[in-house]
Amino acid sequence: MHYLYKIFPFLHWINDLKDPKILKRDIIAGLSVSFILIPQSMAYAQLAGLPIEIWLYTAFIPVIIAALFGSSPQMSTWPVTIVSLMTATALAPVASAWIEWYVAYASLIAFFTSLFYLLIWSLRLGVIVDFLSHPVIVWFTNAAALLTITSQASKIFWVSYEKGSNYFITLYNLTSSIISSTHIVTFICGLSSIIFLVVVWKYFKKVPKILILLLLSISISYITWYNSILWWSIVWDIPSNLPHLSLWFLEIGLSTLWFYDIFRLALFGVIIWLIGFTESISVAKFVSYTTKKPLSPNKELIWQWLANLSSSVFWGYWVAWSFSKTAVNLKAWATTWLTWVITGLMVWFTLLYLTPFLAFLPIATLASIIIVAVLHMIRFAPLNRAWKIEKHDAIIGYVTFFTTLLFTPNIEIWVLIWVLLSLILFIYRTMRPKVIELWLYKDGTYRDIDLFGLKTSENLWVYRFDGSLYFANAWFFESTILNYIAEKKKISYIILDFEWVNNIDSSAEEMLWNLVERLKENDIKVYITGIRTKVFEKLTISKFIKNFSDKRLMLNIDEALRRIKRKTDKKIDLSPLLEYEKDKKKDPELEKKVIKQIEKISD
Repeated sequence: MHYLYKIFPFLHWINDLKDPKILKRDIIAGLSVSFILIPQSMAYAQLAGLPIEIWLYTAFIPVIIAALFGSSPQMSTWPVTIVSLMTATALAPVASAWIEWYVAYASLIAFFTSLFYLLIWSLRLGVIVDFLSHPVIVWFTNAAALLTITSQASKIFWVSYEKGSNYFITLYNLTSSIISSTHIVTFICGLSSIIFLVVVWKYFKKVPKILILLLLSISISYITWYNSILWWSIVWDIPSNLPHLSLWFLEIGLSTLWFYDIFRLALFGVIIWLIGFTESISVAKFVSYTTKKPLSPNKELIWQWLANLSSSVFWGYWVAWSFSKTAVNLKAWATTWLTWVITGLMVWFTLLYLTPFLAFLPIATLASIIIVAVLHMIRFAPLNRAWKIEKHDAIIGYVTFFTTLLFTPNIEIWVLIWVLLSLILFIYRTMRPKVIELWLYKDGTYRDIDLFGLKTSENLWVYRFDGSLYFANAWFFESTILNYIAEKKKISYIILDFEWVNNIDSSAEEMLWNLVERLKENDIKVYITGIRTKVFEKLTISKFIKNFSDKRLMLNIDEALRRIKRKTDKKIDLSPLLEYEKDKKKDPELEKKVIKQIEKISD
């Protein structure tokens, strides 16, 4: 029975529905999400360049699959903005006059992505998303938002234009077309929709603005004969049928595409997974923090694989965790996965009975929904913070932004380059960790001598290493210590504080032993303090502890100083401890503390 519960998580929550309060709350939450989902889904389909019914298909079967097999009732699986943007970008070079082929290619990307989900889950490599830095994601999203606004602006002004080899040429062509051939009625429709959304967003945040705009636009379109006069600028016909199980996307994709195009779509599947899952992890962390329940990214991978696989075989495209829908569900205090089953069934009801009503919706209204949605995706504050904290991160973010605009739609290689740059930057930082010299501060603790204006003894130095010691930074650590020693001639003792060293590899262990031996040849004794259990175990296995002598391994710096004081006949000059900060004057209070510390060490 336990095995069945593990395979079918929904068996856990079915019994909870016997409680009328939980049942009522989850039904209300499901209907609330539906009111946001259905109108937004139509806009996202336009964003991805797909027929509206494809988005509704994607919001039907995969949503219910994710609800039945997911591990968190609050997590929402839908097509999201960034996925729709990436899908449109991926399909642009292989766009076909046959809409069926275009849909097949979108399903093919979802299929490739599901395979990658399965691979990452089987290898337990969900941590790979951490290698894509936050500035890269933010600036890529900013660039994608600009590309989206530009693509939807043509539907607001109802103009045609030639797409250039990069964003700036495309923007110039679009601007020229807007100046010469804007359609006034369509422009008024789109502009009024944008104004409505912005005003309601600012002053009436709890109002279902998209649903109200949808109803108003359809009603006005029908009453004013907009749908008859400007029939070419409305949604028009939406099939009233349900998707059926089919592998037709494989047949069309493999028969109509060259090998290079198939490889490119597969590569985009990886990239979409990388970016989409990174965003999804932020949703998972938000839910985990809000509900106080732990979530395992690797565990969720298998359910996301199943959701994307079902989407590809039921005429849909890629899905991920949606922050906006999850937030609505949390506000509605949803308890079980019934919420998402109800939402999926509402999409089913819409597909069967409401599509004739939706046919009168102006395309300019959908474009306005997309523009307002992506405007909220544009963020500059994180990059300003990145510049203040770490300029390398900010520079990579800027490069990401401009290369996306310059090389769209062929950006798949550049995304991988951004990931590689983020990884190289990470390695570079770990290759140059912080090695700080410590000495006693006026409050009795050991602190950075440069940061707090401290002077040190000429006979004894204390160093702290911040980070893991491994092959890439072992030489840097050794050379830093030797360079420090070269500056002082009277040094007799060195204390290496390993309190912040959380790991060590064989290369670093060998370096550490060679460093100890070289210092011993120069009559300099080394003491090591604060070794963590994991590092201690590795140094024990390598016989370093046995050869080094446990008499020079101490729990803390004070214990090492006490040992040195007892064992040595040399006088250790501690007088510089009495000087600190900018004025370098002796402080009576400091002197009392230092004398007390020395007495403690000498006991």
